[in-house]
Amino acid sequence: MKKIIFLGLTVAAITIGCNSETKTSSQAGVYKIDKATITDGKTETVNLASDGNTQYKIYTPEAYFYIAIGKDSTVAYGLGSYTKVGNTITESNIYNSGSLDTAWDAKLDITTSEKGYTQVIPEMKVNGVSYKLTEDYTTVPATGTSALDGVWKQTKTLVVTGTDTVDKTYNEYKVYSAGHFMWATSYLSDTAANKTTKLVGHGTFTLNNDALTEQLDLSNMKGITGKYDIKVKFNGADEYTQETADTTNKSVGFKTYKRIKK
Repeated sequence: MKKIIFLGLTVAAITIGCNSETKTSSQAGVYKIDKATITDGKTETVNLASDGNTQYKIYTPEAYFYIAIGKDSTVAYGLGSYTKVGNTITESNIYNSGSLDTAWDAKLDITTSEKGYTQVIPEMKVNGVSYKLTEDYTTVPATGTSALDGVWKQTKTLVVTGTDTVDKTYNEYKVYSAGHFMWATSYLSDTAANKTTKLVGHGTFTLNNDALTEQLDLSNMKGITGKYDIKVKFNGADEYTQETADTTNKSVGFKTYKRIKK
């Protein structure tokens, strides 16, 4: 249970009251977790990145997106919009690995440092038990901006093989920011057993006109890390289609994404 809480970050819903304060600075940046501490007031559990627990979190000016892979291969992710007032961030979930697209808000107390920041959820309820979650993050260097910066949702995937076109659209979210990208998806991998598989990925990218290069350095899906050369076509500022060639299967894939706005 405690591993799930660590990886889920803010999976538990925390009701937020109205706040009349004015939004101040953003939390924009790319961060990697160092340590997560969870306690119920009696027992404290510490999970360290050095033990093999990997978690990235990206804040754009208006959205947050995190992915996590535990040393036991457990996967979690979440994304949504946020507001920051003083040292408090309110995250409004739109999609996560725990409750999928169930909407809820979570309030985080933030303390910044030269290294990065610490976030604290003072109280979160899981199965009737109250927990306090503290997470320490290190800032990951940014490498620039691009027209792709923001959070996107896949709306269409077509795979063309010869004269055949197959629709392979699935539920996927993706974020580009500060030279980094991440994606997350869940799909029903075994209908008979009602088994859902969660997949996530993280890497760096460059965009030069219509040429997108992605270097995928982390994923729980085996055998897919590496460099990808992708052709991108924008349909306005809030929609794009990426084209990738699969030389092994002699097919071409076309994925279309729409920008998620707050």
